[in-house]
Order: sequence, then C-alpha cells, then structure tokens
Amino acid sequence: MDLEMLEFRASVMQKIRAFFIKKGFLELDTPALSKDLIPETCLEVFKTEYIKPWTEEKIPLYLVPSPEIYIKKIISEHKKDVFQISKCYRNVESVGNIHSPEFTMLEYYKMNASYMDTARLTEELFTELLPPKPASGSDPFCYMRPPFYHLRIDDAFKQYAGFTLSSCHESSDLARHARELGLEESKENPFDEWEWDDLYELILVHCIEPHLMRDVPVMLMDYPAKVPCLAQEFYKNGMYWKERFELYCNGIEVCNCYSEETDPQKIKKYFEDESALKNKFARIQHETDKNYWKIFEKFPKCSGNAIGVDRLIALLSGHKTIESVLPFLV
Repeated sequence: MDLEMLEFRASVMQKIRAFFIKKGFLELDTPALSKDLIPETCLEVFKTEYIKPWTEEKIPLYLVPSPEIYIKKIISEHKKDVFQISKCYRNVESVGNIHSPEFTMLEYYKMNASYMDTARLTEELFTELLPPKPASGSDPFCYMRPPFYHLRIDDAFKQYAGFTLSSCHESSDLARHARELGLEESKENPFDEWEWDDLYELILVHCIEPHLMRDVPVMLMDYPAKVPCLAQEFYKNGMYWKERFELYCNGIEVCNCYSEETDPQKIKKYFEDESALKNKFARIQHETDKNYWKIFEKFPKCSGNAIGVDRLIALLSGHKTIESVLPFLV
C-alpha cells in the first residue's frame, strides 16, 4: 500500500469516528481475546492460550470474530448508543479479493431502533463519506449513493431463481429447485441429504448475489428465520422471517444488520442449538457462556450493524478488492 492509500484509509477512519461522535454515540474499545464466544456455525475461529506466570496454568482464549459479545454486555448495563472500530479474526478464510482472516470491522448499535432505522442511519453515514454527487453527467459512486434499493429476499429468489422461499417449507423443495437451476450435485452428497439452510445458501450465492444490480446499493432484506441469527422474527406469507438486511455495493456485501433479538429464552435456545452444531461440525470448537442469555433480561430494544471497513474503503477508493487498501495480507 502506498502513502496516498494509507492517508486515504486514515481519513475514512477519522470521518467515521467524527460521524458517530457527532451523533452522540459512545466509542468503545473492547478486548480482542475472550474466554468464550457467541456460537456461529457459519464461521471458524482462532484459538490461543494464556499461560499464567509461576503456575504455568494454561487458559484457552479465542480471538473475537466480532466485538458483539462484549458490546452487548455494555448495552445491557448502560443502554446507550455505541460504536466500535476494531480488528476481528476469522479462521479458514481465503486471503485476498474481499476476504482476510484479520480485518477491520465497524459495529454500531442504536437504542430504541429497528433495522429500518439503522438503514437510514447507514445512508447518512455513506452520504458523509462520499464526495458530493455531480451536478451533471454520470455518478462514479452510483453503486454506493443513497437511497438504498430495498429488495426482500423472497422477491429476489422469485426474480432471479424463479421461485419464492415462502413456497419452500421443506428441504426437498429447495433440493428440487437446486437441481432445476443446474447447480452441481455430487453422488457422495446428494441434495436430498442437505439441510434447508445449506441449500438456501447454495442458491443465494450462485443464483441471487451474482445478479443483484450493480449501479445502485441493494439492501437485501427480511431473511428466512430457518437461517438462525439473533434478529427479531415476524410472520408473513406462511413463513417466519428475520428483521435483517445485508447491503451490497457493486455486488460486494458490505454490511449485516439486525433488529436485535431481546427475548432471553430465544437467545438461550439459540446458544444451545448453535453450540451443539458447533461441537459437531466445527474444525475449531470454542467455549460458550451458558449464562450469556441472562444479560437480555434487561436488554433494550435496539438495532446493530456490522460493516466491513476494508471493503468500504476499497469501494470508496474505486477498487473491487481489499488487497490495495490493506497494509499487509497474511
């Protein structure tokens, strides 16, 4: 990375901080190491250990894939709008293009807000970071320029894959569509043996994401509740959905937002179910706090968003990959 890009990266960081501080958000600085993590079967983690002096006792520790685990403890206690820019770590990640095992994340939470409130706040942030729109001619940043185009994921499947998720209640329904779409199926692992959420992810990656519009920022919203996450649920068209959106700019996923789940019992069940799957399939298993759900007994209504800062800086600087905007890659 040359000096000009280092200076540009620094200026974006400064603008992000200034934006949230002006809005009255409290900046946090939480640890990168934790004794336990929120279980997420969709990612792998880094494990290390702390060796106590004199006793030589070894305590397992994990690099956080997100500061969420600490941020939510602070929100539960103080119920204040917060943000954090931090290094995060995810194992078994490819290096280059739009992935890195170590990356920078911006995470922010607004109290008494839903995912739609956060969408508007994110539009304000993007407007602050982008240069003014040209008075005439083409806009070189049209793929990031608010307002975001809202597209429900059920409608996206209908438009790009030819069927709605709300008509697919069983794994066999998605397996049939995957075959009709010509997606590769192995004899050793036929689609009939796949879980619903795995088939959904396969079709999303191969048939939906590549066809999303590139000349406007696309907010893919209202994800199926069959894909577990800590977002609020609602019922529509015969299925449960999550109040969640992911934002795509020029085809690149930039952020992931929820109306945060606040029901302690639902979070307890999520931890139990995801931990069981993690222990069964993860390459690197980790500890989970079996009492973490208790902080949600006094957790406020809020919405949180996580933005990949390296991807954001790449897009703002006119690049399609993060290699040019990271000082070092593994």
